Amino acid sequence: MSTTEQQQLPSREELQQRAVEGHPITTDEVSKIAKTEAELTDGRGPIAGGVAATAQSLKAKQEHFIEVASEVSHKPVNEVTREDAAAVESAEARLLGHRPPKGSTAATIQSIADKNERLMSETKEES
Repeated sequence: MSTTEQQQLPSREELQQRAVEGHPITTDEVSKIAKTEAELTDGRGPIAGGVAATAQSLKAKQEHFIEVASEVSHKPVNEVTREDAAAVESAEARLLGHRPPKGSTAATIQSIADKNERLMSETKEES
């Protein structure tokens, strides 16, 4: 592969960074990357573990995170549980490739769940 050809595809690291920064990886983008990768490999198709596979994997992780976070965000705030927080944290960690940082969606949901747990404990103690 020539240097010019290699520049037609983002690196796996670039894709990961874009995903972490919130750039949605679309089906169209995955298709274009797979097509380019196939062309650059003389029609042998996408490379296992290559850029196209990385793009597809990141797209799936983004979709999963959005689905889980959306489900939790549609619950009344006082019904958000630690289990909800754990599910969001797991999905966000898979997408980021590491534990979500302070200020992340998972951290916010965890804070809400912790407050709900404290309120429930206080309510039970008063009964």
